Amino acid sequence: MINAGGWLLLTIIFGSALFLVQRAEPKRRLVTLIFVLGGWGIVWGYGIYRMSNECSEAVRGLCYVLQGHAVEVAWRTTNVAAVSAVVLNFLFWFLIGRYNPPRSSDEIKVLGLND
Repeated sequence: MINAGGWLLLTIIFGSALFLVQRAEPKRRLVTLIFVLGGWGIVWGYGIYRMSNECSEAVRGLCYVLQGHAVEVAWRTTNVAAVSAVVLNFLFWFLIGRYNPPRSSDEIKVLGLND
């Protein structure tokens, strides 16, 4: 069992981060990957923290008993979201990204007043 709302939100966040790396300029891709992995780790940890401590007011007394279950659900949700994001980004790359690679900034020509 996973937290569906958490899965959807984390898949969007992780997928967007991977999309940034995928569409980065080829020369800057490694630097982008390093920064994105740092942000990925922060989001991952915060997602596990938030989902592990979720508890409704109606069953506050059972929260301590069910804490282990909440932690399992949190880890499973973040893992499934990460795998989903990787699969979706691979599908995007396979269907669109391979045929339309990002351009290099060396190819950009700026037209000024004298051109």
